[in-house]
Amino acid sequence: MNTDESVINILMVDDRPENLLALEAIIERDDYRLIKASSGEEALKCLLKYDFAVILLDVQMPGIDGFATAKIIKAREKTKNIPIIFITANYMDSNHIFTGYSVGAIDYILKPFDPIVLKAKVEGFVDLYKLNQKLLRQSEALAEKSKEVERANAELRVSEALANVISGTSIDSMLVMDGRGMILRANPAVETMFGYSETEMVGDTVFSLFPDESSRKIVASALEAVARMDLAPSIEPHAEMVATRKEGSAFPAEVQFGSRYVSDRCIVACTIRDVTKKKRDQETIAHMAYHDGLTQLPNRRRFNERLAEALHAAKRSAGNLSMMYLDMDRFKYVNDSLGHAIGDKLLKEVADRLAGCMRAGDFAARIGGDEFSVLLPDTNRETALECAERILEAFQKPIHLDQYELFVTTSIGISVFPYDGDDAQQLMKNADAALYRAKEQGKNRYKVFHTGMNLSSYRNFMLQNELRKAIEREELRLVYQPRIDVKTGAVTSAEALLRWKHPNWGTVLPSEFIPLAEESGQMAELGEWVLRTASKQSVDWQRAGIAPIRVAVNFSAHQFLHRDAGERIRRILEQNELRPELLEIEITETALMGNEESVTRTLRQLKSAGIAVSIDDFGTGYSSLNYLRRFPVDSIKIDKSFVQDLCKSASDSTPFVQAIVSLAQSLRMTVVAEGVETEGQLSKLRALHCDEFQGYLFCPPVEAADFEAFLVRSQAPKTDKTDGTNDPAVAQERLHVVRDEPSESQNQEILNRALLHTKETYSISPREFDVFHLMVNGFNNKEISDKLFISEHTVKNHITHIFQKLNVNDRVQAMAKIYQTCIDEGKAVRANRKSG
Repeated sequence: MNTDESVINILMVDDRPENLLALEAIIERDDYRLIKASSGEEALKCLLKYDFAVILLDVQMPGIDGFATAKIIKAREKTKNIPIIFITANYMDSNHIFTGYSVGAIDYILKPFDPIVLKAKVEGFVDLYKLNQKLLRQSEALAEKSKEVERANAELRVSEALANVISGTSIDSMLVMDGRGMILRANPAVETMFGYSETEMVGDTVFSLFPDESSRKIVASALEAVARMDLAPSIEPHAEMVATRKEGSAFPAEVQFGSRYVSDRCIVACTIRDVTKKKRDQETIAHMAYHDGLTQLPNRRRFNERLAEALHAAKRSAGNLSMMYLDMDRFKYVNDSLGHAIGDKLLKEVADRLAGCMRAGDFAARIGGDEFSVLLPDTNRETALECAERILEAFQKPIHLDQYELFVTTSIGISVFPYDGDDAQQLMKNADAALYRAKEQGKNRYKVFHTGMNLSSYRNFMLQNELRKAIEREELRLVYQPRIDVKTGAVTSAEALLRWKHPNWGTVLPSEFIPLAEESGQMAELGEWVLRTASKQSVDWQRAGIAPIRVAVNFSAHQFLHRDAGERIRRILEQNELRPELLEIEITETALMGNEESVTRTLRQLKSAGIAVSIDDFGTGYSSLNYLRRFPVDSIKIDKSFVQDLCKSASDSTPFVQAIVSLAQSLRMTVVAEGVETEGQLSKLRALHCDEFQGYLFCPPVEAADFEAFLVRSQAPKTDKTDGTNDPAVAQERLHVVRDEPSESQNQEILNRALLHTKETYSISPREFDVFHLMVNGFNNKEISDKLFISEHTVKNHITHIFQKLNVNDRVQAMAKIYQTCIDEGKAVRANRKSG
């Protein structure tokens, strides 16, 4: 038997380990030794080893249950005085309650137990145990004088203390009544909860605490049921009622009744628990479940429920319902540049402005990230457009956050029931498609679903999704175009240009997919892939015996302005064993503007590493000359639009090009002309003393293997003085590559073939085909009506018939079908050209 008096032993008995862990977490204390037992048998063994201050005993266990275990404990002389608290399920009838007390239980704690109540009761019994131990020691000291008397007094004091602890530590009000509800006893918690002392309560009825009519009926039914010793199924074990305090305030309460006959007299026990905090917590949890924690707007779950409700109402009333999808323009840039703290503040301000645009009955929600949704019940298309204009106007004013003044805009996609879908999924999909169209057309605008859905936007939507897998599927490749010395015709460097070899569409040019990558945040991954691939290729050429030349790689503004841009580039060069002086980074003119600190930091990192930097597309960004003077840039590339206008009398760009050349050379920068296609342009550039050029006149972008062969030829000893620009082999190679590059006319040819194939396959009539052709190109019903001189009703009928023939429900599904046909026709076109 353990006799360490400095440690308080507490026995916890429960067949479920998780319950034992929960009990341990709540009552654990440095001076407690918590002994765990998983069965009645194991508990009895523990009683042979330790003295316990209190036993927490589960009622329902396999083998010896709690009642039987308690009976054995109480039957033993050494353990009969240990307080037993039964831990049992939320519902227990009166028979269970009185059975527990009959086998020696001191108290009950119901699952799920309140940690505060449990801890208070355990500590009360521990204090009682300590007192008991003290009394026992005193009793032993005085044993010779009055052993029997002192023992009796000690037991009496223990009993009195036990009664006080039980009644005084409970936070629930406890009443003992007769069968008519007359109060016989009340614990101290009654005064705390209701304001009545025990003296005031004794002799009064329990009905005085529940003046509410419905609550009084529940109490009366419960009293009748317990008087019969039969809690009727209609009586909740924890009935929720409205209780009233002495001063008149009401509060929600859970009330439990139990009864027992003692000497032919019905004694009723009533426990009353104030659940004000519980209900408040439930309301908080419910709010959190249906609202966004940052903006406090309803969340996606609540939006979906509200959309279903609004759709049901619109269908019943044969009315309209408009919905909007909103996406903040360039929010990711704000988040990346200023940090998530500013981003969160911005989202709160956006939510406030959006809520300020709502009318009574409108519903705004945050769907996630920087995406919001709006429901406009009983609202037609025209009214929805007015709301969209209010929202756009609300975001024209700057937003002031900390020391920053931010101008933030939003793009909006709109769909309207029943025209753009008759169920929630269709409306959301169409609004999302309209939002994508608004983004595609320049942002800071709204688009209604049917006004912008064409095959081109659907294709871009699909390409953006497929681009995420392009690197993994090894669909990306680099082509190379040389930069040529204007005077000597020698190759000075090569520019690496990205191409996407799409499995369905063939070669996709950067002008198509780079904006999609920037919009979807994929530029960083693409840019790193380009840099790695170009570095490796440059080293491979050198190992093949080709003289080293510098390779230029294009960087997006996001890549260039990243804090670790210089370190990332240096690491990739080291991994591929490429010397820094053989790399050039090309950035657009606009990337230098607006963030001088980041630009300067990155430029210094590159220059200190020996990496060259050039400004691409110069002349299109209207940058200040101060930028050129302050930043350490090696070369300027004149945009091809100015080069192509050199020999045009109506728009001769010679003065502008001459100014750029003079400026660059005064700053000791190399000038490169892009997009040179004619001998006349090259002659003009020589006259203006331009340093280098690149373009189809000399060599188009070619595959790495072709460029390697080109380098071998260009580095071979020349037998004459020609610069090679008229070499027939080069011209033939250029023509071959041009045929392989996609063009607008080629894409239109594929679309026309797909439309004709669809017409023949699905037996679309000539008039239906006219409507279908315009619909695929993004015209809405009214625009089709005006072009074909037929009524909108007729247009709608034609479209309905077309959808029936195609077995689709809406324009998006029709676009998907045509998109797949375009893929098939594109493969056929490329196969024909290859065989030809």
